[in-house]
Amino acid sequence: MSSSAFPPGRGPNLFILGAPKCGTTSMAAYLQQHPEVAVSQPKETNYYGPYAGSPGMSAEAYCESMAHKPGARYRCEATPNYLAVPETVARIAAENPDARYIVMVRDQADLAFSMHQQVRLMGFENIASFEEAWQARDDRRAGKRVPVTCSDARRLVYDQRASVGRQVTDALDVIPRERIIVIEMATLRADIDTVWETLCAFLGIEVQEGVDFTAQNLRKTIRFPIVLQASAVLFRLKRRLGIRGGLGVGRAIKSVAAPVATDRDSLAPELRSEVQAFFAEDSRLLETVMLSGPHLRMVDGTVSGHG
Repeated sequence: MSSSAFPPGRGPNLFILGAPKCGTTSMAAYLQQHPEVAVSQPKETNYYGPYAGSPGMSAEAYCESMAHKPGARYRCEATPNYLAVPETVARIAAENPDARYIVMVRDQADLAFSMHQQVRLMGFENIASFEEAWQARDDRRAGKRVPVTCSDARRLVYDQRASVGRQVTDALDVIPRERIIVIEMATLRADIDTVWETLCAFLGIEVQEGVDFTAQNLRKTIRFPIVLQASAVLFRLKRRLGIRGGLGVGRAIKSVAAPVATDRDSLAPELRSEVQAFFAEDSRLLETVMLSGPHLRMVDGTVSGHG
């Protein structure tokens, strides 16, 4: 087995590998409360990319982001975009051969919709309607109809980004199945105690009591889309000019356009059925992968699986 790319006891040995909008922020918050897990600060370091325009970080800074709990068994980072890019997963596996992995998943139709909402919040998406953005996926894949605010068109190809069955299958080309636990997001709401106990068993650590299981990163909506687009343009301009510090302008823009929490419904039933039909094969693939090793999923309203 190859050795780690980082000094002993410094590099990551636990990744929340993906997927975005599947409860990864909540999972990171829960793990951070365990004395044996040091979650990177920030949670999403983007050290391994994977998208163009991702903020850079030195190896030393990367290790320091997980150094706030000396002696902790696990040093964890949680950049959920990694899972969607096989080359990124392969590099992570090669540089961290002893690592374990948590993969959070959900219904692919809901995931694609939530990803569209997220990139709109980030100012990368200029098509407000998910249905229209979904229909534009082939154009985006070809690099067409990509707004200037988006540095990497792959962020907008929602069918590819939400194909978690294929993504986990690809990851198994470089990661042993027993080192990955796949967890359906719905299990966090249904029976968090069982999820927590199973996850701790998978990691080989004691079950920490008194953890605050409040959900994190709830769905939000945009008040001023144009203002957020301006913020994204400013961010790209700063990076091109090599400006790392803040100018205060972006902060002021975001304070005006700050997203607000919403309980708004997700997909319309007709569109949901269409998108779910598109992902039918990927859903079957995901089920096969889940049943082949450590996992937690909903079966007849009950959390089922093992670590």
